[in-house]
Amino acid sequence: MSNTFAGKVSGRMSSRGWAIALGIGAIVLAAILLIVYLDRYRARVGGRNAPTPVLVAKQLIPAGTPGTLVASQSMYQATTLPRKEVEVGAIADPAYLSGRAAAADIFPGQQFTATDFAASDTASVDSQITGVQRALSISIDNVRGSLSQLQAGDAVDVYISTGGVVKLFRPNVKVLAIPSQPGPSGGGNLVLRIETKDAANWAYAADNTPFYFVLRPVVGAKKTKPSTANAATVLR
Repeated sequence: MSNTFAGKVSGRMSSRGWAIALGIGAIVLAAILLIVYLDRYRARVGGRNAPTPVLVAKQLIPAGTPGTLVASQSMYQATTLPRKEVEVGAIADPAYLSGRAAAADIFPGQQFTATDFAASDTASVDSQITGVQRALSISIDNVRGSLSQLQAGDAVDVYISTGGVVKLFRPNVKVLAIPSQPGPSGGGNLVLRIETKDAANWAYAADNTPFYFVLRPVVGAKKTKPSTANAATVLR
């Protein structure tokens, strides 16, 4: 009897020990799973809030504004936002703007995205003027002017002939474009960069005097001194 009773007690103790062990194991496993979950949650939340660089407009940027102008005129502000607030395709590097133009109006506070800036012809006239600068088209006849040696981007000294005198009209004028290709006899037209305050003078000169264009060196050109010439100076 005593042996049988002792065996039953021992069996019960053994079963209880296993139950306790299993319970402790379940608690430990639950704790481990909770820790893993919390770590992953914190990582996920932390990633969504991680500071992310982005460019934001400081002012209204009209559609068509060249990206190089946006960068050179500091029309944007480099800042950081939580990753969850950054728009898809957000731009963080100003170098991305080179060779592109605003595809639509960009408003103050708006993030720059890849869809906001489309590829652009960086040689377009409007991308080469800013502020008080203007683009003026000048016609060249085949007698007094030839465009055969001129290219967009060249700089010229412009002379005019009036009242029997040839004089320097404007020095170091940039050629923005040559819309029409010159024929065998020369002539054509070109677009020059001028200042708005000088537009009326250019228009008057274009209507009343012939222009002569003197090509300047690409590198190392020195300042052109004002000069005039007439029959007396030529024949002396």
